[in-house]
Amino acid sequence: MAAKHNYQLFDITLARRTQVSASLVRFTFTGPDVGHMATYAPDQRVKLFFPEGGGSLDPLFEIAKLEEHDWYGAYRALPDAQRPSARTYTIRALRPEKAEVDVEFVLHGDNGPASRWAMHARPGDRLAMTAPDANAEGPKLGYEWKPPKTCAVF
Repeated sequence: MAAKHNYQLFDITLARRTQVSASLVRFTFTGPDVGHMATYAPDQRVKLFFPEGGGSLDPLFEIAKLEEHDWYGAYRALPDAQRPSARTYTIRALRPEKAEVDVEFVLHGDNGPASRWAMHARPGDRLAMTAPDANAEGPKLGYEWKPPKTCAVF
């Protein structure tokens, strides 16, 4: 049996949109597997994938199934015309017991795939996210902040 990858591709749906300030929006996502997501530090990196021009994320999910959860292999296997744009974000909050994850976006116009999506996003909109898999064995990845052992934050 192949080793389970530390990151998994999650199918997520926008549940709530909260305007934090004039240019900052918190998006709360949910999905059938969000309860299996993990975060290991306040700067936990994830990738979000944005369908452009009315495109679909289905090809990414279909290839990911064939690649046995190798999200990057699945992403690279897509033809350029079907490959969604990807951007790196930080998990703001994860509530696995509710299958919810929060990510904040800075709005800076209609000039990039993430900001464009965020400007127009409404509950029910679908994205793909790679995030740590809580069930994976091996090293915990995707963060840089390593507090001293005397720090009581975590």
